[in-house]
Amino acid sequence: MHLTEKRRRAAQRTPETPRKKAGAPSRAFLRRRLEAHLTELGYSSVRVMGVGSPVPEIVRVSPVRGRIAYGETVLRRDLRSKRCHERLIFFSQHRTRRRSSILFFIGVAPEDQQAIQALLAKLEIQSAIRGGHVHVVPISAEEPAPRGGRA
Repeated sequence: MHLTEKRRRAAQRTPETPRKKAGAPSRAFLRRRLEAHLTELGYSSVRVMGVGSPVPEIVRVSPVRGRIAYGETVLRRDLRSKRCHERLIFFSQHRTRRRSSILFFIGVAPEDQQAIQALLAKLEIQSAIRGGHVHVVPISAEEPAPRGGRA
């Protein structure tokens, strides 16, 4: 990348699009790890959503029970975004045709876990009574240890 390209990008950067901090996980990384988490839970079938309403980042179905699970990743900069708030509310309130709740997993960096919990309470998505189907999944930046391998 040339120096002029770097200067142009720096000039376009606003407070809403800060430079990525070292060690802060990217959205693609969070998404891959959240997909792996859902696969470990047994939600292995990928479901294609129709057009029209907002589409979640991840849609999985349990092949055994036929239960649907949605997944979204939230970065620190998304916590103040109205669009992010609207998506969280929409997917947390979305129901199946039989009116049962759909499991909703939110992948976040561990340092943002308390902030997202506070946001969910503020948006009235999760409280002591409501939101048992909404799960915040802290995703650390380090790679997990391999399972079942030889020592």
